[in-house]
Amino acid sequence: MQNTKTKNIIYVIIVCIFLWLVLFNSHTVIYAVKDAMILCYNTVIPALFIFMILSSFLSELSASEIIAIPFMPLFRLIKINNRKIASYCVLSIIGGFAMGGYFLNKISEQTDENKNLATVLSILMSNNSPSFVILAVGVQMLGNFKIGIIIYLCILIASYITAFIFSFLLPYKNINSTKDTNSCTTNISSAIKASSNSMLNICGVVIFSCCLCKIIQLYIDNSVILLGISALTEVTTCCNFIFNFFGKNIYLYCLALSLLPLSAMLQIKSFSNNNAINFKILCFAKLIQTIISMLLLRIILNLFPQTSFVYAAQNSVNINMYWNKPQISFCFLLMSIFFAIFVDKQIKLFTIEKK
Repeated sequence: MQNTKTKNIIYVIIVCIFLWLVLFNSHTVIYAVKDAMILCYNTVIPALFIFMILSSFLSELSASEIIAIPFMPLFRLIKINNRKIASYCVLSIIGGFAMGGYFLNKISEQTDENKNLATVLSILMSNNSPSFVILAVGVQMLGNFKIGIIIYLCILIASYITAFIFSFLLPYKNINSTKDTNSCTTNISSAIKASSNSMLNICGVVIFSCCLCKIIQLYIDNSVILLGISALTEVTTCCNFIFNFFGKNIYLYCLALSLLPLSAMLQIKSFSNNNAINFKILCFAKLIQTIISMLLLRIILNLFPQTSFVYAAQNSVNINMYWNKPQISFCFLLMSIFFAIFVDKQIKLFTIEKK
C-alpha cells in the first residue's frame, strides 16, 4: 500500500514537471506536434496501415494456419505445437508492435494464461514491422531497400534466438491446443475499423514521444545522451534523429530498431489488454536481442561481402566507418548496467541464493 502511494506521488510530480515544461515551451511543442504529424503522414501511416489491415483480416480466417506450417519446426523449439497460435506469431511480424499486442491478447484468450508464456511470446512478437524497417528506414533514410531487408532479417532472427533462450529461463508447458472461442464474422470492414483505431493510437504515441524528445533537446546538448533517450522513447523519432545527426550509421539504426522503446510498451500494453507480460524481463530481453542483432549484422556484412545482394547494400552505405564509433559502446554500457540491476530480482541471472 505504501509503495503504491509512493509511486503515485512520483507519477504526479513527473506529470506536473512535464506540464510545466510544455507550458513554458509552448512554441517548441506546437512545432513538435506539427513535425510529428508530418512524420506520421509521410512515414508511419504508409508503412504500417495496409499491412495491419491484412494481418488483422488473415488472422480470422481458418486457412491462416497454412502460413505457419513452414515455421512449425522453429516454433516447436519454443514449445508451440499448435498451428493457430503459431499463425498468430507469424502474422504479428507483419503488423509491428501494435499487432503484436493484439495477437498476444488473442493468444491469452485461447490458452491458459501464463506469465512466462506471455513474456516469451512477447519477445518474439514485439518487433518493428518489415514495412517500416524496409520502406521507411531502408528506402527513405538509407537509400536502399536491400540494407533495410538485411537489418530486418537480423532483428527477426535475433528475436527468435532471444525468445528461445528465455523459454528455458522462464519455463512453461507445451502449447498443444486452444480453447473454443466464439469467433465473429470475418470481413474486411471490421479489419479496417480495428486497424484504423490501432493506427490512431500509434500516431498519438508518436506525437507525444516526439514532443517529449523535443523538450528534452532544449536542455541537453549531448548528441549521444539524446540518442539514448530517443531510442528508449520512440523508434520513429529516434531514426529521424539518427538520420539528422549521425547520417547513414546502420548500426545505430539497428540498435534503435531492436530495442523496446516506451512508445512500443504503451502500444503493447494497450492492445494486449492483460497484465500477463512481465515488461521488466521483456525490456532486458530486448537489450540482449539488440546485441545479437547488431552482431548478426556485422557478421553478414563481413562474412558475405562479395554476394550481389550484400554488395549492393554496402555500396549505399560505408559499412566499416561506423562500427567503431563510441556512441554504440557508450549506449550499450549505460543500458546494460541499468537493465541488469532493474530485472535481477525477477529472473535472478546475477543473484546467488543462499541454501
